Amino acid sequence: MMKWRVLTLAFLPLLICCKKQQALETNVKSKPVDSTLTFYNVVILGNSITYSPNNTAIGWFGNWGMAATMQDSDYVHILINHFKVKNPNVQVKIKNIEPFEVDPLHYDLDAELGTLKAIKPDLVLIRIGENVSADIDLQMFNERYTALINYFKADNANVIVLGGGSIWGSVVDNVMIKHPPYVLLKSIVNDGSNFSLGLFADAGVAAHPSDKGMRNIAALLWDKIKILTPDDRK
Repeated sequence: MMKWRVLTLAFLPLLICCKKQQALETNVKSKPVDSTLTFYNVVILGNSITYSPNNTAIGWFGNWGMAATMQDSDYVHILINHFKVKNPNVQVKIKNIEPFEVDPLHYDLDAELGTLKAIKPDLVLIRIGENVSADIDLQMFNERYTALINYFKADNANVIVLGGGSIWGSVVDNVMIKHPPYVLLKSIVNDGSNFSLGLFADAGVAAHPSDKGMRNIAALLWDKIKILTPDDRK
């Protein structure tokens, strides 16, 4: 009887250790795997909704996305806060490319975007459409939009180029949607409170998103960004 007791005491630490190891392995297996991408260098291209410098002549006194009431309320900075949750050190560059919308044929990619391409971003968001002429040559626009996408993909297999459409709806939405990943944003126009109507004397400024509109734009874009996978780099 004494012999069995001695053996039991001798093996007890080993049994406890095994049970702890089994419990640890079970916890590791049951813990959900975070398969979402982490972004380190992000480029956001757009028009005045993305970035608009101070213009007192039209009553715009901000230095961020028109017509948010403060910097942190525009869609770009809402997205930045989302990126920072996963990577506090993420770098985000912002550029207004309205000239591309107005005259894509003569937009000089190297001169305008060369420095942004050089940082080898892992995500490029192109959110445009509002300033594109309704009678634009869609074949030409498709060629230039394709060139814009490929400009950032050249020598950078790690980049995802995400398109975001016009909040008013644009003829080029049907072009951009053919280049996934892409987010359609024209549902924003169905709710007048998404715009700054009555908040600014200048009709052009007032036609821009309100804080609520900016939040909705950011939400639609983030819903797509958070499920991007390495396959979207193709």
